[in-house]
Amino acid sequence: MGAVENLFFDFRAHVRAAVLRIAADKGITAADLGALVVEAPREEAHGDLATNAAMVLAKKMGMAPRALADLLVPELQKYEAVDAVEVAGPGFINFRLKTGSLLAQARAAVEAGGDYGRVDVSGGRKALVEYVSINPTGPIHVGHGRNAVFGDVIASLLEKGGFEVWREYLVNDAGGQIRVLVKSLAARYRQLFGEQVEVPADGYPGEYLVEIAHKLKAQDGDKWLKVHDEEELMRGLRQFAVDSCLAMIKADIVTLGIHFDRYFSEYEMHQTGAMKDVVQMLRDKGFVHEGTLPPPKGKDGKVAAGYVPVELTLFKASELGLPEDQAIYNRAGVPTYFGQDIAYHYDKLKRGYDLLVTVIGADQAGAFKPLAKAIEVLTGRADIYHPVAYENVKVLRDGQPVKLSKRAGNIVLLTDVLDEVGVDAFRFTMLTVKPTTPLTFDLAKAVEKSMDNPVFYVQYAHARLCSVERQWAELGVDGGAGAALDDGKVGPEARAVLRQVMLCPGVVEQAVQSLEPHRLAFFAMELAAAVHRWYGAEKWLDAADVAGTRTRLAVARAARGVLANVLAVCGVAAPESM
Repeated sequence: MGAVENLFFDFRAHVRAAVLRIAADKGITAADLGALVVEAPREEAHGDLATNAAMVLAKKMGMAPRALADLLVPELQKYEAVDAVEVAGPGFINFRLKTGSLLAQARAAVEAGGDYGRVDVSGGRKALVEYVSINPTGPIHVGHGRNAVFGDVIASLLEKGGFEVWREYLVNDAGGQIRVLVKSLAARYRQLFGEQVEVPADGYPGEYLVEIAHKLKAQDGDKWLKVHDEEELMRGLRQFAVDSCLAMIKADIVTLGIHFDRYFSEYEMHQTGAMKDVVQMLRDKGFVHEGTLPPPKGKDGKVAAGYVPVELTLFKASELGLPEDQAIYNRAGVPTYFGQDIAYHYDKLKRGYDLLVTVIGADQAGAFKPLAKAIEVLTGRADIYHPVAYENVKVLRDGQPVKLSKRAGNIVLLTDVLDEVGVDAFRFTMLTVKPTTPLTFDLAKAVEKSMDNPVFYVQYAHARLCSVERQWAELGVDGGAGAALDDGKVGPEARAVLRQVMLCPGVVEQAVQSLEPHRLAFFAMELAAAVHRWYGAEKWLDAADVAGTRTRLAVARAARGVLANVLAVCGVAAPESM
């Protein structure tokens, strides 16, 4: 059989076509197959692939799922790559593919190289992924590092899915926190000249501001000692303070292997009048009005004493199914975070991006619902904005919480963790847990050279496969693209590796569509497990068995390429030796 370009997608297309042939007289069309899936069964013993087709269409066909499954079996057996079909449970259909077809797919994977697993689900859309985007008021902590990894891998995944991708960092340099930063820096600066001043109670106490204050003193001397007017200090020191903090952030981002196409300044955006324009657009569409909000309540459920309602400019979120309207400007007439976000995201839309992804902390996720509604009002589409929430990270050493950073004041710095465990271990570990699940990062485990360490486990599998190729070269067995392979030489462990190679494009597609990069780490660990089991089960290189050696080499090459591809998307190295 010739090389199969993409066995997983070919097979899925066959299943859908077979279903439509059977169901044609019932008026069922491709539009009715949205819930039909083809995927790997949970238990490998149940087959290579399975479908819920009979379960999905039974009601529309007026048949019991099991009876419909039995009717589908003869049609599904017509696909040349199918070795066996079995109906299980209430109507699931399991398939076992021919080993020769899996070998052909492995060879196609090797020929495709870095393009293997690439899918096109973009529909020609352009994607902008915004991530990290912490306030430029201090260094990055380890939780922001989780944001950074997820955002970066989502961007790489979207590229793998055929999207044109732009990576962006929103520099929130227009809010009240910048005023607090400048006041804190001014206090630290005055302290260097012996003045007895305290950092404001709501300020930034970290020692990094002492370092920035030293730079300010070296640059300007005592220029700012006589300046006590807050507005003059803001005009004079705002950019210096922001740039200094942003330089720390950028250094950590580069260390983590991340680049941004743009650092978007919110302050500069406001100088263009963009917010006024977008608010007027929403007003013209009937979704902005002047009104008051319900009084805020404390934890005890009671309204604060002395509360006086004030008329505000509001987005009519309540007319779009949300609990209450959202203030666009606060009582002082300053843009709220929500108001600024509308202007910023409208800027993204004007630049031609029609998939907007933002990685945000889970504690902020609810606040982005009104933004999603505003984008829907502006575009008439509900499929443009996709916030991706992530939970916090707890750092342990030998089971005990790591002490907070003295330099940062109250956080565990990302740079400290990276110095201790390295970029690969940090990035991969961040992906081993779903983003909506809190993650416990054990520093000791991350540097272990053992099979209990996920990144070591996967990288060692790749290194083992590279070692086999080096040994094969010494053996002198022909393993070129035209060399014949013998599926009779494929044992059960090698076949399990082939199965994972075949599943890779489907995993990538699902990860792209769901914006769930952790699926790649899960897949890499499953493929690595199959490789390690195979490595211990049989002798891969045997000069007396040329056909077997050549066939096993083809399997090893495909697995190595797939592991390297997946690790590349994760931003993790694929070492050739360890």
